[in-house]
This record gives sequence, C-alpha cells and structure tokens, in this order.
Amino acid sequence: MNLYANFSFLFSALKSHKLCGATEDGFLYLAEAHLGYTPRGPLHFGGGYYLRNGTTFQDPVLAAAGREFPIPLLVSLFTRDTIVKLPPLDERKNPREMVNEVLRAGFSKEHGVTFGFSIEVGAKRIRRESFERRKAPAVARGRREDGAQTTKALYTLHRLALSSATEHTDEDCEMVAMLPFNHILSLTHYFTLELKRSGLTGVLGDRWALMVVTTALGLYYLRQIGRTGKATVGAAQAIHGKQA
Repeated sequence: MNLYANFSFLFSALKSHKLCGATEDGFLYLAEAHLGYTPRGPLHFGGGYYLRNGTTFQDPVLAAAGREFPIPLLVSLFTRDTIVKLPPLDERKNPREMVNEVLRAGFSKEHGVTFGFSIEVGAKRIRRESFERRKAPAVARGRREDGAQTTKALYTLHRLALSSATEHTDEDCEMVAMLPFNHILSLTHYFTLELKRSGLTGVLGDRWALMVVTTALGLYYLRQIGRTGKATVGAAQAIHGKQA
C-alpha cells in the first residue's frame, strides 16, 4: 500500500491523504489529518490521523492513531506511547466503541529506535502476539525519474518469538513488513507499506493487517512532529523507564 497526497481540492490536500494499493489509481481509504483543535472524533484534542472506511470524509472512522487528549492544551512532551484506536474485537459490538492499543517507542543497543505493539492474530484460532518496528541504522537512497536523489527512512516489522526473553535477536524474529518513508519534504508520495512472508499470506488475519496500516499512519504522524529520532525516543525511555 502507498500513501499519496490528495489533490482533489486544495482543502483536501491539506486535510487528507490517499491510501492506495500498488498504484495511485487504486484509491482505497482516506487518511484524514486531525489537528486536535476540536474534540471531534476518537482522538479528541490530540493530533493524529483518522483512517476512514472509504474514500470520503463522510465515511465512518475505521481506525485512528495519534495522541489522545480529552481536554485542550494537555501536552506530554516525552511520552513513549502513541494511541491506536481499533474496532472492538467482538463484531457484535458497536464499531464506534473503539478499543485502545499502544504503539510504544523504545531504544536498545541491539536494534536502535523501535516501535512495538501487541495485537490479536489469526482467523479461527485468535491469539495475541507482539511485533516490533525497527528503524534501519542508515537511510536508503534512490533516484526519482528526473534523476534527483531521494532519501528514505526504513522501518522493518518483526514478529517477535514467543519467549520470555526481553531482548530479541534477528534469529528470534520473522520480518513480516517493510515501511520505507520518502523524504519528509516530499509533497506527493509519503510512504510504501509492503507485507512480507506470513504477513503477506494472510494467516495473521485482518485485525493484524489493520493494526499494521494504522501504526504506519501513526509513525508518519510521529515523523511529522519530530518524535522518531534517537535523542527524543531515548529521553522518553529514560523518563518513563524501559518497561511499561
């Protein structure tokens, strides 16, 4: 999937993006920026993104990622957590009764800057598993069609082994997705999300896939506000502790 600018109208370009399939022609979902100036929607006065269940502002909010503040001007400068809002696991419940998941920033010598989460996986036999996005230590570089060089930040998503170990090596994990971001100043194409291995086969289930897409939007938001760097993440971890 790819996140593109929405140039349908000037207002839309500032307020929303297009979440597409392999090409920009495959417009699937509207990603709406929520600035937090009003309490409208599940994030209230917190900034972030709403994933609409369709391609218009009239479609209901399917999921959300960002900072949730119930009252204005409430600021947490060094929080490690980004809130992810998902539909209830029980499909019989009202989809507006969203449940809270957490995308948690961390830092380790082994893997550098990471963003971890847990989510239910599977279709028939559902269980909860942990995953971790790891920021590549060096940026990947490429060239546009016009020859200009672009810079990308790359995050790989790893399925953590079911063990009690607090640190996971590459041998413990399966890499199930890649998320390269275009340069922060890119005005048209923001990121590409590519599923891999068991993430691509569908065995991890639709809820996992929705969490992966929504946390990608959450990371995009964190990059916009400067919360993905080693210094910022390390300071938050030092203040709040390594463990939850």
